[in-house]
Amino acid sequence: MSVSPVVTRAQEPVAPASSQPQESAIEAPPEAPTSPDASGSIEAPASAPDQAAALAYFREGKQHYSERRYAEAAEAFSRSLEAAWSINAAYNKALSLDRASDLVGALRAYRDYLEHAETQDQHRLTAVERSEQLRQRLGEVLLQIDSPQAIREIRINGAAVDKEAFPWLTLPGPLDVEFVGEAPGQRKHIRSDVRAGGTVTIVFPGFVRPEVRPVEPPKPPGGFVPAEESRRVKALRAGFWTTTSLALAGGVTVAILGARVLVAKERADAGCDGLCEEGEKQGLRRTFHTLQDATNVAIAVSAAVGVAALALGIVLRRERARRPVSTRAGLRWLGSAVELTF
Repeated sequence: MSVSPVVTRAQEPVAPASSQPQESAIEAPPEAPTSPDASGSIEAPASAPDQAAALAYFREGKQHYSERRYAEAAEAFSRSLEAAWSINAAYNKALSLDRASDLVGALRAYRDYLEHAETQDQHRLTAVERSEQLRQRLGEVLLQIDSPQAIREIRINGAAVDKEAFPWLTLPGPLDVEFVGEAPGQRKHIRSDVRAGGTVTIVFPGFVRPEVRPVEPPKPPGGFVPAEESRRVKALRAGFWTTTSLALAGGVTVAILGARVLVAKERADAGCDGLCEEGEKQGLRRTFHTLQDATNVAIAVSAAVGVAALALGIVLRRERARRPVSTRAGLRWLGSAVELTF
């Protein structure tokens, strides 16, 4: 249903501050705009700081509307409302915005008119019908704040919107709601879509705390060490200390066996002179030779383990430094023990 306003001319006010009749507006027949007449008047606003200015802007809006400059007409009626609010100026503003294809502004203006219009107002039914039609072509955005964090600014598709302006009317399509906080870097984007006649609720959960990345340790000289090399170093270290421990244990064993060999040799050489039989003396000799063989085996095993520990130590040191290393090592026999030096 298309409507056309008829802006009428009434009697000039006697005094700016009085409640004399002023300019008025009436509804024209659907799809049949008519010319202005003198068929109505508006009531003076309860508080009229400048009724003369309101009347002048009202006439300006009437002129713009008759010349089909609807956006200029809506601006003039808006200024008239700022000077002195009137129900007819509010209705004419809504009609002008509607004709200017400003659907969002027109629906807001119709709602403003309906909020103040009396039940018996002649334009109320038309405003209600047109509001319902426009609502089916627009989307509505609701705001739900679930965080106590302060919000300095809200932007919808780049335009600043006051929190008190919600529910917010908008054209259907993508929706980008940006919340800006008081602290530097506090920004939260929530994206959605709004359809014609639908309602979208934007829930603000709060600003996400900035991610704090741990400080990376300085890289060792020579570049990055791959993970495979790190595992290799660990394996070499474990092998080195294991073989070193075995070599030390072998050295202790050699020392114990060496001492027993010396005791057995002394008993075999002098412990039975004239005091034991020939069979007993041979037994002491067998004990000596057995301990001597065991000691030699222990020396050989300890020496082999020590050499393995030495080799692992050299490789480990080179892996740690990642460059050729000159390592001095020595193996010295100490009678019944072995000394391993680096």
